Amino acid sequence: MEGYLAEYPNAFVLVSHDRYFLDVTVKRIVELWNRGLHFYTGGYTKFEQQKDERRTQLIAAYDNQQDRIRQLEAFINRFRYQATKAKQVQSRIKELERMEKIEIPPEEKTIHFTFPQPKPSGRVVAEFQGVAKSYGEHQVFSEVNFIIERGERIALVGVNGAGKSTLIKILAGAEPLTAGQFLLGHNANPDYFAQDQYKELDPDVQMIDDLATVATRASNTELRSILGCFLFSEDDVFKTIGVLSGGERNRYALARMLMMPSNFMLLDEPTNHLDMRAKDVLLTALEEYTGTMVFVSHDRYFIDKLATRIFEVENGRVNVFPGNYEDYIWRKGGGGQQPEPAEPEATAPAPPAVRPAAPAKNGGTPAKAGRLNPIKLRQIKERRHEIEEDVTRLEAEIADYESALSRFVSVEETTRLSALLEARRADLQALLIEWEQVEQLIEDNR
Repeated sequence: MEGYLAEYPNAFVLVSHDRYFLDVTVKRIVELWNRGLHFYTGGYTKFEQQKDERRTQLIAAYDNQQDRIRQLEAFINRFRYQATKAKQVQSRIKELERMEKIEIPPEEKTIHFTFPQPKPSGRVVAEFQGVAKSYGEHQVFSEVNFIIERGERIALVGVNGAGKSTLIKILAGAEPLTAGQFLLGHNANPDYFAQDQYKELDPDVQMIDDLATVATRASNTELRSILGCFLFSEDDVFKTIGVLSGGERNRYALARMLMMPSNFMLLDEPTNHLDMRAKDVLLTALEEYTGTMVFVSHDRYFIDKLATRIFEVENGRVNVFPGNYEDYIWRKGGGGQQPEPAEPEATAPAPPAVRPAAPAKNGGTPAKAGRLNPIKLRQIKERRHEIEEDVTRLEAEIADYESALSRFVSVEETTRLSALLEARRADLQALLIEWEQVEQLIEDNR
């Protein structure tokens, strides 16, 4: 779509909540706000800058006008009854009457909240071992292996129909496996926000009454305050869920979820029906959240700001990429080695006190963690040696890039080198984490 619009020779008008999309497709923005239309030149990023500058200028003009009004009123009140000053007083009264008053528009409403911080889980939160999923003859994915650790924020990306929602439903325990094993870690408590989460709610119940069933210790005043944070004010709190719009229902479903602390959040398109300001506040809250998170989103800005790893669901496989969305795009474009599906036995020790979240196809339960066989242990030791060599190479590359950055050539070259440096640092960090895990495996099998 971006490519098509870039070449489109005629005019177009579009509505979008996608920052990246707006930045690369439009040259003017019309904001509908405060009962008026406000025009800006450029994409969304420039719009934000110009809007801040415009408001700053408006406040300065308002302050200057208020100073002038106070001066005029003081003169009028002081000399109103002096005949010798009558002409000057009348002149100032007319100036006040002609003056077009500047008004400061009210601050825009946004959602204000923070997630309750949950109790910590074990280090390993979830693990897939050879997982496959099919619907009849249609295979969604197969031989999926990965480990999710405490505190990670995993973004699932891929084209529509690739299996992102299916994968997150398996993690939530809402979808059975076709084959393989899914292990949920010690003290991991998943909480699932579906795209159609509101459909699980009773449409005939008032919001404030429904919320009271979740937040059982909250007073009526506290319940109203919680709903107020999600833009449901005054009599809105007495609306039944069935009469809410799509955006309102999603906002309410998020508010309801926040009243049930979880240390393993599973969010399928949480930004649907949220405007950009609401997305920003949600993003801030999720950045402060101390639990583990897996989320599906088509909002590239949201992914870029939040994700610490990218799981790409593509062609029946799940490929793991370190870093955020820009790192993922860079690697997909040939900027780094293409990933291989993670082998959990070689990248991390078996999770402690795990329990099966779904049975394998044969109905069995996963084998308990034990000592590795000699062949597997030898492979792990070889992997340790490979990691140590890669770490040495990356450290040398990082030193070279840092040295090159100290010699300014151009802005473009500095930008290019900075991107390469950050990517190498991310690769190094990932390797060091893997080295620690492999070393622990070897230590456990001495």
